[in-house]
Amino acid sequence: MSTSILARLTRAFKGLWWFLDATRRGLLNLLLLVLLVALAWALLKPGAPALKPKTALVLDLAGPVVEQRTGSAREAALQQLQGAENDQTRLRDVLAVLDAAAKDPNISHALLMLDNFAGAGLPTLREIGAAIERLKAAGKPVYAWGSNFNQRQYYLAAR
Repeated sequence: MSTSILARLTRAFKGLWWFLDATRRGLLNLLLLVLLVALAWALLKPGAPALKPKTALVLDLAGPVVEQRTGSAREAALQQLQGAENDQTRLRDVLAVLDAAAKDPNISHALLMLDNFAGAGLPTLREIGAAIERLKAAGKPVYAWGSNFNQRQYYLAAR
C-alpha cells in the first residue's frame, strides 16, 4: 500500500513538474517572439519624413543658451516626467541645427524667434552669430522676429 501511494505521489510530482516546465518554456518563447517582433518593427519602421523643398527652419530660442544644463540628469528626468519644460537651450544643439540647415538643400531660409530668448554670454552669442553667418554664406537668408529686443536679442537679430 505504501508503494502505491509513493507511486501516485511520484506521478503527481512528475505531472506537476512537466506542467511547470511547459509553462516556463511557453512563456519564454512568447517573450522571445514579442522581443523579435519589436526589434523587427524598430528596424523596419519608416524614419522621419523627408523635408519638402523650400522649408523654413524655425529656431525658437527659449530661455538662456548655456554650455551645459544646470542640475543633475535625475532632476531633468523628473522635470520631463512631470511635464515641465526645460527653460535652457544648449549651445551645441543650436550650432548643430544651424550647421545642418546650411548643408540641407531643402531648407531655403531660417527664422529666429527671439521673444523667449533670455540671453547668453558674449562668447556664446558670437558662436551663434558665426553659425548664422555660415548659414547665410550657404545662400540662405535668416530672418529674426520678436516683439521687443534687448541688447542680446538685437545682437542675434542684426547678424
